Amino acid sequence: MGFKVGVTSGLYYIARAEELGTMVRKLGYTLTRGTSAMELALDVPHEITETEGEEMRHIAKKQGVDLLLHGSLTIPMCIPERTDWRDAQDHMEKSVRSAVYAGCKYVNFHSCLNIWLELMTYTSRKLTMSFCDHEGRFISKILKESEDLREWFVRERWSEYAGDVLSRIEHQRISARVSAERGEVYVSEKRRELAEEISKKQQALVEKLSKGEISKAEAEKKMKLLDDKRKEREKEIIKKASEEQSKLVEKYFKDAIREKLRKGEKWESEELRAVVGIIDGYHIMAHYMFYTKDPIWVEMTKYYKDVMEKYKLDYNNKNWLDEAWKKAEEENDRKFKEFFYGVVGAKFLEGHIKRLLEWMEGDLIHKELKGKPELIENAKKLQIAIETPDARDPAHAGLYLIWHPVQIYVAVKMIRKNLKTNRVWMLQDFEHAATQGIDPIKEMEKIIKIIPDFGELTIAVHSNAPNPGHSHLPLEIGDVRIYKLLYYLMVTGFGKKQTVYLIYERGGGDDPFKQSVEVLKLCVKYLERNVHPDDLPPEFFGVKGLIAGDINRQRQIIEDHLTEPLKDLLEVPEEEWGFLSSAAQRKGKLKEWEKGKWR
Repeated sequence: MGFKVGVTSGLYYIARAEELGTMVRKLGYTLTRGTSAMELALDVPHEITETEGEEMRHIAKKQGVDLLLHGSLTIPMCIPERTDWRDAQDHMEKSVRSAVYAGCKYVNFHSCLNIWLELMTYTSRKLTMSFCDHEGRFISKILKESEDLREWFVRERWSEYAGDVLSRIEHQRISARVSAERGEVYVSEKRRELAEEISKKQQALVEKLSKGEISKAEAEKKMKLLDDKRKEREKEIIKKASEEQSKLVEKYFKDAIREKLRKGEKWESEELRAVVGIIDGYHIMAHYMFYTKDPIWVEMTKYYKDVMEKYKLDYNNKNWLDEAWKKAEEENDRKFKEFFYGVVGAKFLEGHIKRLLEWMEGDLIHKELKGKPELIENAKKLQIAIETPDARDPAHAGLYLIWHPVQIYVAVKMIRKNLKTNRVWMLQDFEHAATQGIDPIKEMEKIIKIIPDFGELTIAVHSNAPNPGHSHLPLEIGDVRIYKLLYYLMVTGFGKKQTVYLIYERGGGDDPFKQSVEVLKLCVKYLERNVHPDDLPPEFFGVKGLIAGDINRQRQIIEDHLTEPLKDLLEVPEEEWGFLSSAAQRKGKLKEWEKGKWR
């Protein structure tokens, strides 16, 4: 379908520039850059009102440009906590509403904004948590759905969650039952039986003493031994009763929790008391995906074959995931954890997108936009893009929940398949990828060999140079790195079936764009001609017009006179079957030369 070049507006809260103070001003500012598309960035998710959107659509139509929207940058995506999940969904809906009002072609969201959950602290966060699944439902839903997950939860987490799952009355019933079976009554009965046993033996000693069968001293000694034995046995009775009580408590609590989870009954409290960290929400979801062989899990394992081989993935071993996690902890294996967080993060992305599409195709179109055909059409055509997140702290490079291009590819591919939609895409940001600690060019060289449709599922590229410093520098003419990345996308389908966008993300300074738009237009020119990066002409490097001709002529002259610097510096030795004429003359062998010169 083709390529369109665009630029971003930037954010008011970063630049504090008046020209970015409203969305209409952002649009007016980017219109002066000579591009056919512009990606406007939201400072707040509800920044575009219906009134302002009407004005923006009018301007875009008159100017013949495509509007694109960068969604909220404060979305807590992929967090397994219900409040965060709801906040994320709220920001996504508001961003979509803004995009619909403005008539944007797509709205894009970062795949996540959070680092690995084990690295998160409670500073400025809730001290209680309510774990949810990928669709924002309390975890009791998936615990009811999967028997294997229930058994794992009961086996490994019963003590941490017993106070949340079971009510006070249920606790009291279990305590009463245990007390009845192994409590004071049980201990008293055992002590009575022991006392009777000892009493009989003591009575026998008394009879022997009265008959003179044993001496008084011997009888007293044996009486003392019996008394000591009684005391020792009483201790054993109490200890055994205590041990059996513990076993019964565990058994009855597990049975009660298992039954309650099986029935899907309401927990005593869905506000968990921070006994476990927020990472436990991911452990629960990961086990759910493992036990059910979730399609996203299965697909992700294909791209982590080395990890699966190292940890010997075994679906028949119900403890495989716990064992693998323990081993990864002991060996500080970041690769396994990259898989762990990435696969669960992808599932949460699926849940977010599912609920978002349901809202868009339901309440948004049929209630909010009822009677507004233009806005309804905008909502039906709006595409959703998932962007590579940036590492905002270099200490956390590569430690985000889902960030690698391959992880996002799996998420988008499976979301499209599972939800039966073609409205979800990737948005590549190679500068963001570089901040995560990888070399995007080397990664893309690997990707194009194993994922032939990688570019086909990409709707746009933030086409800045892959700078780990995330500086948003203006593009430089002749930067082959940018062209290579775009070319690798193109050979895997980028721009083949739909219009795609090459976006320059502006930075700061007096002139944040400089020649960036021209650079991208040159890239488009040679992408459309399918020019390999090694075959780029002088024009790509800034040599054009008559100057380019001069360069070509000079190259030809150089080639014509290539050997002149070697003139008179080489001497060819006499050969076995002939001579060079000058060499023959110097050696006085002209006759021989005449005879052999035509051979």
